[in-house]
Amino acid sequence: MSSCSRTRTKAPRSARGHRNGRFSSSSATIVAEIDDILIQILSLLPIKTLLRSKRVSKRWFSLITNPDFSNRVIKSNHPLPVSGFFLHLPRAIMYSFVSLDGDDDAINQRISSSLPLWFTDHSTDMIIMQSTNGLLLCRCACASSNQFKTNYYVYNPTTKQYTLLPPVTTGYITLSLAFDPSTSPHYKVFCFRTRSMTSFSFSIEVYSSNEGHWKRLVLVPSSPSPFVEYKDTVFWNGAVYCYGPGTIDCISFDFSQEETKILPLPNLDHEDGEPLPDPGTLRYLDESGGYLYFVEVNDQGSSDLPVYEMERNSSSWSLKYIVDLEPLAAAFPEMIRTEYYTNRRIYAFSVIGFVKEVTDAEPYIVLHIPNKAVKYNFINKTFKKLCNFKPLVNDAPEEAFYRFQKTFQFIESLANV
Repeated sequence: MSSCSRTRTKAPRSARGHRNGRFSSSSATIVAEIDDILIQILSLLPIKTLLRSKRVSKRWFSLITNPDFSNRVIKSNHPLPVSGFFLHLPRAIMYSFVSLDGDDDAINQRISSSLPLWFTDHSTDMIIMQSTNGLLLCRCACASSNQFKTNYYVYNPTTKQYTLLPPVTTGYITLSLAFDPSTSPHYKVFCFRTRSMTSFSFSIEVYSSNEGHWKRLVLVPSSPSPFVEYKDTVFWNGAVYCYGPGTIDCISFDFSQEETKILPLPNLDHEDGEPLPDPGTLRYLDESGGYLYFVEVNDQGSSDLPVYEMERNSSSWSLKYIVDLEPLAAAFPEMIRTEYYTNRRIYAFSVIGFVKEVTDAEPYIVLHIPNKAVKYNFINKTFKKLCNFKPLVNDAPEEAFYRFQKTFQFIESLANV
């Protein structure tokens, strides 16, 4: 027998440690190093892939669901791209979903069936109030001891996690969600409370996810526009902005400074004594890619749709884009309607949302026209159909369908609630 055949190869020290039921320090170091490499690789994957990867093994599930990992992924990729929009359907507490993903061949799969929004252990349908960086602020009317009360939730539709907020005293209130994952993994909820619908004074309370309770911060002596309800909210540039269908300005609250400011809306130079904007006016205010956008249409007969923009480091509006509706109407003649009391030609549409990415992708607006959603590129002025709506909302009244409809951004996120 050769000397080679008589030689016995020793097992590595780490392997001998495993066989003896021990786990050596060198093995622990190797595992930790492997985890570090794995975390670096996983952090580069898209959110959808990460969610599927949780099923690979218990170890992968533990790494991906770790709050430190999710915060790292969110912060390194902020702002995350808009993946789609939730649309609140008329006449029901139900939502359809329009996806912005996919290619032209998937055009018919871009919209989901209309479904109510509800949690697995909660039978009452939820109403979306606001969307901010992947989280939704929701409310529902819940029956308890033969009484109805309103509960408020913060919900992550990507991970299906949600948190019930502490009770809020009933009254004339507006709630707004503030979440900036680039600065903190924690979110805040702003409560704007007026004493009555005709009150000139209001107070502000804030809920912090890391503290878990409401805190009263400031009493503001007067509101800029009495008799007007500030019911719509947007979070942008570290502050929440409240406005309403007939307001000529926004009330903003800066969380870091804990102060309120008044931000006039663009192109609304109303003199004292003049009527406020018609509540039926088409208006849209929202944030995308670090910019704040505003649209107001008072004349549906005009083919020009002006879009105003405010940059993050600015405090004034500028007319940034003008959407020409005429080429759209030529491609989609169902947009042209006749106003029943004047017989003049009008354009039937509303705004679904704005999309501005931090990449080189060009910004665009998504419009809701009869039975369709279309994407209009601001830079090259091209457009294309995203999906059809007819199977979902063909029974909706025309004035409700083509007027402004509540829509909410969907951003895939691993944020913890």
